Amino acid sequence: MRPGCWTRMGENTHEPARVALMAAPRVQYARTNDGLNIAYTATGNGYPLFWLPHFLASHVQLEWEFPQQFVYNRLGEQMQVIRFDCRGLGLSDREVEDISLEARMRDLDAVADKLGLQRFAIAGIEGGGNLATAYARTHPERVSHLVLINWTPRFRVENNTPRLMALGRLMRDDWELFTENIGAQSFGYDTPLAAGYSKLVRSTVSHELAVKYGDQLTDEEMLPILAEVQVETLVLHSQKNTYATEDSAKLSAATAPRASLVTFEGALPAHIYELLDAIAEFVLPGEGAAKPGATPVEAPAVAAPLEDDAGLTGRELEILSLLARGFSNREMADQLVLSPRTIERHLENLYRKTGARNRAEATAYAYTRGLVVPRD
Repeated sequence: MRPGCWTRMGENTHEPARVALMAAPRVQYARTNDGLNIAYTATGNGYPLFWLPHFLASHVQLEWEFPQQFVYNRLGEQMQVIRFDCRGLGLSDREVEDISLEARMRDLDAVADKLGLQRFAIAGIEGGGNLATAYARTHPERVSHLVLINWTPRFRVENNTPRLMALGRLMRDDWELFTENIGAQSFGYDTPLAAGYSKLVRSTVSHELAVKYGDQLTDEEMLPILAEVQVETLVLHSQKNTYATEDSAKLSAATAPRASLVTFEGALPAHIYELLDAIAEFVLPGEGAAKPGATPVEAPAVAAPLEDDAGLTGRELEILSLLARGFSNREMADQLVLSPRTIERHLENLYRKTGARNRAEATAYAYTRGLVVPRD
């Protein structure tokens, strides 16, 4: 599936993805009632949505060098997307002792209060779902919608799979090797997204605190908390992900009193825009928000690839495709039987035409316009 092309749910016409890149937002700080400084950003305009990622990938500044920026750009077309680094992570205060659910809820409170928000939605991704769920249960007067993405309410059970147990041991025993491999586990070994994600993890959290956060999430009993959530809830599940099984997604949807479930084939980022559209339609007033007992929405179909709109030549499109798949300049030269200098010249041209400043931005451009098919 190509993330640059989609059909809106319930419609018969195809619309191409036209993402206007926003500048990286200014990093600001809020202070918690226990005296910590929490880094946050706010992107776009409209109804506020807190986006809570897994603790291994939370850095409100470096995220804008990674294709995560396109998540915020896409949602920011319709909503105000709020990101913050929980205590100990990213640009927030690093020296912390208490990382309990109650402490992390204080971080969210501090940012919401600093922005003057009375009512908002929350989306929790993987481990970020713990905080999202706990906050929605504790503050139903503030949370209008809860979205849970590839999340499990029983991390201890899911963590017993051979792959996750091996990753857990690797995280404890060899932090450098773990960070080199975690991106590949998420995106595959043959994509530049893997290297970018590894860098993001190393910049987000120290080895010691990563182990502590992992233990904390494992110890948090989320099913009883989820059962008491009284806000509208949407559970989104990618069939191929390393964090949560489909059984966990079904369990989440069955446990939350006002939940519905949408399942997508394959793995992210293949269906990222379909997933983001599902969130927007769920959250925005009058845009088809799910109601209790509603039939889950089917994943939208995918249109044909877009024609490039930056005036790239056929050769430049070939090079962009190879770049997005992780080929070095020398490898591209060998593949296309060109000189490295010719490759460099084509890269300069495609950077200028697309507005990309580096390989990561060029890769993101290719993925969002359907010029590269992400591997499942």
